[in-house]
Amino acid sequence: MIFDELKELIVKNNLIDNYFYEQHDVKRGLRHKDGNAVVVGLTSIGEVIGNKQDNDDIIPIDGILKYRGKTINEIISDFEQASDRFWFEKVTFLLLVGRYPTEEEFGVLLRYLEEKRFLPETTLKIIKTVPSSSLMNKLQLAVASLYGNDSEPDSLDPYHNFVKSLDVVAKLPSILAYSYLSVYKDNPEYLDPPEGLSVAESFLYLIREGGNVSDLEKHLLDLCLVLHAEHGGGNNSTFTCKVVTSSGSDIYSALIAAIGSLKGPLHGAANEQVMDMMEDIKENVENWNDQNEVASYLEKIIKKQAYNKLGKIFGLGHAIYTKSDPRALILKEKARLLAKEQNREKEFNLYTLVEELGPAVFENVKNTGKVIAPNVDFYSGFVYDCLNLPVPVYAPIFAMARISGWCAHRIEEILSGKRIIRPGYKYIEIIP
Repeated sequence: MIFDELKELIVKNNLIDNYFYEQHDVKRGLRHKDGNAVVVGLTSIGEVIGNKQDNDDIIPIDGILKYRGKTINEIISDFEQASDRFWFEKVTFLLLVGRYPTEEEFGVLLRYLEEKRFLPETTLKIIKTVPSSSLMNKLQLAVASLYGNDSEPDSLDPYHNFVKSLDVVAKLPSILAYSYLSVYKDNPEYLDPPEGLSVAESFLYLIREGGNVSDLEKHLLDLCLVLHAEHGGGNNSTFTCKVVTSSGSDIYSALIAAIGSLKGPLHGAANEQVMDMMEDIKENVENWNDQNEVASYLEKIIKKQAYNKLGKIFGLGHAIYTKSDPRALILKEKARLLAKEQNREKEFNLYTLVEELGPAVFENVKNTGKVIAPNVDFYSGFVYDCLNLPVPVYAPIFAMARISGWCAHRIEEILSGKRIIRPGYKYIEIIP
């Protein structure tokens, strides 16, 4: 190519030496040197806690996740006791409004979501015809097309954005299912979702082209959507949504940007990477019950001698959680039940062995005291696999769930942000 000779120059003139980051005390990734996040805003929607401050010491603690002041454990406990098919819908209302819906509001909510589930012809045409094999890209294009079907797409009115949020939440199952079928099926059947289905049920019904969906499958996907619905204001995709919102842009542009962030492998595709890594471990470890053999292979992975040579045990560790991720603990128990039901206990036991041995191997190889534990992605891929969901939909399911949190933070940003988000960058001259 005509510009091939510029390859080295482009790298040279755009690579800033770490020395300058240290010299100017730059908070790379908006994090302090101890790993804690730089506080750039306030939120009343979600809270994520992974440690506590004791004078100058940071003490790792079991992770806490709250939605509007309710811990995720309390929310899931209510969910299990109620045996409710529409818990994600109730949690979406909780995030957007600040409380659970009344019985009357809940009825109106379900009717509205059902009414808005159908896609405009223009959106369906884009999904079918745009030649992209990336489901996240198709989600972006489909959400962008909704702008043209909105009579007031640029409105910043909080109530208008609440209604628009419900509209997108209703349509995402159809968008994702049809996107998958358009890429991975020959002559797929694009069905309309029947009446009376939840968000989880609608997605499963559509992606299976009307095939059977068990009560357990509905329950578990609903649970997974609840667990992924919100994770504070600082996670990459939610912050992206806030940044775009702060400029005064429309809801569709903000959500497209958030989806783009989630598309990145460092944010939304971890459960796919966990599944791939576990397949590699299963192929290269002869005795899955041998702690020494498993630990030895994990050491090779960390030393970049095995698997993809990146030196990471995917699914272990988190930017905030230290001793535990509450979502992972909940999913682990579901994975245990599924493994027993589907005769996959040997495979599940390998997961638990990697969970048990991984942190110590990491500490020994890296010579660090950093505390790591399984995050939500460590077991979510296994659960999805047990539900017979194809790997390409794993990250998009994350988007289908997190849309609720994104939209809630957008409304909060409209009302409370009051200023365009613009962090500072120090100019450094690179001498050619």
